[in-house]
Amino acid sequence: MNLKVLKRTFAEITKSIGLETKFGGFVKETEEVVIVLSFQKSSYSTQVYLNIKLYVQGIFGKKYQLSRELVCSDVGDVFRRSPKDYDQIFDLGSDLSDNERIEQLKAFVDDFLSGFVQQVSTVKGIMSLAEKGELFLLPAVKSELEKISERNRLYL
Repeated sequence: MNLKVLKRTFAEITKSIGLETKFGGFVKETEEVVIVLSFQKSSYSTQVYLNIKLYVQGIFGKKYQLSRELVCSDVGDVFRRSPKDYDQIFDLGSDLSDNERIEQLKAFVDDFLSGFVQQVSTVKGIMSLAEKGELFLLPAVKSELEKISERNRLYL
């Protein structure tokens, strides 16, 4: 399987969890967060990395508009990659057949990605994952998320 086929297959599988293909990436927008997934080819191996970038609306006074720059070059307010457990799926040089890779991609979406995307759709979910150690927040980002959470509580 090549990268083009991987992207096309990934797009088909992730439609079910609300991801849309835009600007060469996979995007889901909520009121609070813009979630962007994009593939990055390794320069040194056959590995492809799945970058997961989160843009939090209102952080540092920013209001994000979906653009090619957000998808292709920025790293987001919060950044992570897919868990190491799934590296074989994204290693295009591995011995997986196309059918095996597709089945493992479906399992990756079911077992990890769908729940993760659902949780990071809100500031509360992002902070919860950070508390569990599943996301790393830079200190300035954590501070801003706490401010946003506090403001949101005032409007409940």
